[in-house]
Amino acid sequence: MSIEFRNVSYIYSKGTPIARQSLKDINLTINNGEWLVVMGPTGSGKSTLLQHLNGLLKPTAGTVLLDGSDINAAKSSLKSAREKVGLVFQYPEHQLFGSTVFEEVAYGPENFGFPKDEILGMVEASMNTVGLDFAKFKDRSPHELSGGEKRRVALAGVLASRPGIIALDEPTAGLDSAGKKHLVDTITRLNRESGITVIWVTHEITEIAPLADSLLVLEQGNTRGYGPLRDTLASPLLGELGLDLPVALQIANGLRKQGKQIQGCPVTIDEIEQEILSLVR
Repeated sequence: MSIEFRNVSYIYSKGTPIARQSLKDINLTINNGEWLVVMGPTGSGKSTLLQHLNGLLKPTAGTVLLDGSDINAAKSSLKSAREKVGLVFQYPEHQLFGSTVFEEVAYGPENFGFPKDEILGMVEASMNTVGLDFAKFKDRSPHELSGGEKRRVALAGVLASRPGIIALDEPTAGLDSAGKKHLVDTITRLNRESGITVIWVTHEITEIAPLADSLLVLEQGNTRGYGPLRDTLASPLLGELGLDLPVALQIANGLRKQGKQIQGCPVTIDEIEQEILSLVR
């Protein structure tokens, strides 16, 4: 499942004294099964871009296409987009409102008209996918769970409707190392094994740099960089904007400043280790 932005701009409170442009003429194509990372300083338009993926926001100008069709062309296309494109917000409590985990996860399938006799299995399957034991969690209040567990419930609620695209806004923020690893492993499995397209907004790229295909860099609503992830990381752009670089690339850049010859754009510890070993041989 692919999604395309054609000359998309968005202005908050258009026509008022407090109007603010958040996106400016964005052109972007995310192919089926691709993993796109979106980075940028605070206020660059990252979250606004995500909300255009399934029509939570409608472009002030331009078009968003899902598999070639304008998602805002009709109510039916908008409903289809919201079924096929799942959003997981940075703060899961903002999208949790069910009295039990089961009700929360079942909301999507029920709202999109899936057969009632299938919903139980869909909920159980999606909970198992994110590591929530169905029997243990189904009757618990989502609001009494830990931050990591809330994040899993929000993701399970998205997965239950069987989307082709998942967009996550700062999904590892506030999680401990174990929670981060579990979430990254889950999304990697969905991307690699199920072919789900992933859009991942983050300030921390080290853990996903080896996994992602492409990188979009935004600044003040403008596209500052866009292309294959390693090519975009290799430019000085992220450093100029004060954005995070993979630890391996930070080490490589430090060695280059010392006059050492480092090849390519290492993004994993194994890759930089091999480069360092080649220097001492």
